[in-house]
Amino acid sequence: MAESQNVKEAPVKGAREMRLFKRLTAIPYLLVIVALLLPLANVSCAEKDVVAEPNLYELAMGLDLEQELKEPALGILKKMETGNPTAMEKFRQTMPHFPKMEPVPFLYAIVVGAIIAGLFAWLTPLGSITMGMLTMVSMWFFLSRLAQINSAMGVPLLKVEPGPGIHAASFLILIGTAMNIASIVRPIIEEIKAKRAAKKKG
Repeated sequence: MAESQNVKEAPVKGAREMRLFKRLTAIPYLLVIVALLLPLANVSCAEKDVVAEPNLYELAMGLDLEQELKEPALGILKKMETGNPTAMEKFRQTMPHFPKMEPVPFLYAIVVGAIIAGLFAWLTPLGSITMGMLTMVSMWFFLSRLAQINSAMGVPLLKVEPGPGIHAASFLILIGTAMNIASIVRPIIEEIKAKRAAKKKG
């Protein structure tokens, strides 16, 4: 009788563990929001000096390069403003309000995507994986666009590279993806084990 009771309790315990695991799966996705406080991109000049480290939220609101840039890039920018209006006009063809960058509201969708991926982890692991991957791809796509804008402006001295924020966010999304895959695979494995056990008893 005790054995029968243990058999009945096992599925209940397994279901509780799975619910807890799904809740824990949401954590990496939600931590993406924090990770994006770190620099999304590192902008460096020819001397390898990092002259700007904007995070996603700063880029979303619109970055003021006069406030964000560090030396020597800031000094070069100020010299251009006073002594090279032609160059400034050329920059404004790509960025109308240069040295202020336009807000990028699209970036808030990345944050929303991470939140949705976290919520989906409780409901549908496959949906969570999809949203997480879309979020990660969107981040890297934006970073590549940032590099293209820099190239279009004709500033060969500046180089845009991935920052710690995008690496951390991507790593967290991959952790969440792995946990979601585990939550999909685990019930299948348990079902196979249960069938094998039933066959042995039979």
